[in-house]
Amino acid sequence: MALPLLWRFFLQSYLRTLTLSVATFLAVLVVTRFKEIARFTALSGDWGKTLLFIAYQFPLILPMAIPISALIASHLLFQRLSRTGELTALRATGLGLPSILAPLLFASALLSIGNFSIGAELAPFCRRESKTMLFRETSANPLLLLQRQHLGKLKHAYLNMTLEVEGKSAKDVTLIGYNENQKRLILLQAQRLLMEEDELIGQNSFFLSHPEAREEGFDSLAIENQVSLSTAAPVLSQFLKKSLPKLQAEAKSLRMLMLQAKLEKKKTAGRARIEILRRSTLSLAVFSFTLLGCSFAISTKRVAKQRTLAMLLLALTVMVSYLLGKGLKSQALPAFAIFLSPHPLIWAASLAQLKRVAKGSA
Repeated sequence: MALPLLWRFFLQSYLRTLTLSVATFLAVLVVTRFKEIARFTALSGDWGKTLLFIAYQFPLILPMAIPISALIASHLLFQRLSRTGELTALRATGLGLPSILAPLLFASALLSIGNFSIGAELAPFCRRESKTMLFRETSANPLLLLQRQHLGKLKHAYLNMTLEVEGKSAKDVTLIGYNENQKRLILLQAQRLLMEEDELIGQNSFFLSHPEAREEGFDSLAIENQVSLSTAAPVLSQFLKKSLPKLQAEAKSLRMLMLQAKLEKKKTAGRARIEILRRSTLSLAVFSFTLLGCSFAISTKRVAKQRTLAMLLLALTVMVSYLLGKGLKSQALPAFAIFLSPHPLIWAASLAQLKRVAKGSA
């Protein structure tokens, strides 16, 4: 069944502004993460992978960008309708405020469900995949990682070498690293280092290390001189990067968090519950912000500045509660109260504002 003309008008105006606002947030995201994107591009050298890496960044901001965009879109739409008198004309035909608001509230409810799906499943998946891509690119070719050590974020290491072919060969290589297990330095010198498929080959190499001492009180020292050596490429990369990336709560899917909340210890289970509550209440913000934007945009008097300030303060309570609730690492019940409390406040303030508009006192 076709939508009524009024519904189509409201939905088109609302969704058009919302889409434009979300696109603006995505553009800002690319700018703010330009350094990380440039780092990945330098390490991979593949534009296809770079575009995929950028695409993985977009869902990370959508759970926050969609509610704010919903507030902007609903407020601008009803502000225009109020100033041009179109809202007054609609009410003069017999339409009540609930009927006028129905298209946007219905759309925002559907967007809340979609935003929950993005925040609960898509965003964690993209967060994991982007970290995995970055880790793989710095693991596949240790020579490339060494050549671009400032991009690979190497720590506790000194490197000096002369580049011959990008990612393929280098000469006069000197690498000093720190072995955390033995608490000793290691030294690698090679006349040339070559990458052949998944193998790292060294020519005229010298290696100094500290194997585990067999007797207490003695410090073992191993010195190796080899005309040619060969090792699997990821081995050196793993040493340079020290550790695998950790799986944070933000990168876990909803199912993983639910299992953690049931099976893990009290502290980790509390963190999982807080993350589930955070995603749920943040999705609810799409509906709350749409109602807030609509109700505080309607006016019959010149009090727009005061209403806009009140609207922004109410929206700010959601952002503050988001940060405060996230700071409670394992206390699920207080976090739930903090996450949820701004929404009834917004609903009550919005309904009170609509009631004043209906009486003609707003």
